[in-house]
This record gives sequence, structure tokens and C-alpha cells, in this order.
Amino acid sequence: MARAWYSYDGVGSVIAPGSYLYTPIKPACRNGFDLCAIYAVYGGQFPTVVSANLRKYIAQGLTNGVPEPQIPVGAIQYIYMKTNS
Repeated sequence: MARAWYSYDGVGSVIAPGSYLYTPIKPACRNGFDLCAIYAVYGGQFPTVVSANLRKYIAQGLTNGVPEPQIPVGAIQYIYMKTNS
């Protein structure tokens, strides 16, 4: 399944696909304690689903403020964080 980057709107639930909008470019954000974007299964304007794994990575990112997953080293990171601006 093809994946794409989706920016979090900062308002809706982090588990609702409608809270994300497709972005054709990889986000510049990386670290911080606010969710920035997810790399999810492409579904057009919104991701098809926010999977259980993505929800786990979001929870970890909100806790430690870095892209997830961190293990194993070199893993594809599916969520990016940002500092509140």
C-alpha cells in the first residue's frame, strides 16, 4: 500500500483520519511535544485509517518529543513532532 504524509490539523482527535490533510511534501518538522504529521496509507485528501501502530507511535511521540519509531535504529519514522509555535 502506498503511503503519504498527512499534516495534523491541531484541533481534531489524533486518531480520526479527518484530523489530517494530505501534503505532497515531507514535513520540515521533526521534534517537539505537539503532533505535526503522520506517514499513513494514502487515501486522497485524508488517510484511509490511523492504524493501531500509528496510534502507538503518536502516544510515544507525545511522551518523548521525537519522531517515532526510534527502534530499531534506522527505522522508517511514521510520525513527526513539532514545537508549539
